[in-house]
Amino acid sequence: MLGKNLRKIREELNLSVAGLAERLDMSPNTLSAYERNLRMPSMELAIQLYAKLNVNTNWFVSGKGKMFNDDIVPEFEQIKGKLLDEVKKLLKDEGLIK
Repeated sequence: MLGKNLRKIREELNLSVAGLAERLDMSPNTLSAYERNLRMPSMELAIQLYAKLNVNTNWFVSGKGKMFNDDIVPEFEQIKGKLLDEVKKLLKDEGLIK
């Protein structure tokens, strides 16, 4: 599901794999592997999606709610801990981690 949702984000933003990878400071090969479910995205990716693209973390993990948040994106370092806790909870709720 995460790979599919990552692709939806990219398509919604009308970006190529290389374009989104650049915005997320990762290699296009890594992003492509995530989209094709060859690699499991890290929680750091969910945090970066939120911080850099205002992606709704709940939507990214579960597919529920809006793809993007309505609020203004806060600075990455200010929200990192809170988001990490939220992502862990969502992943546990979805049964993706223990």
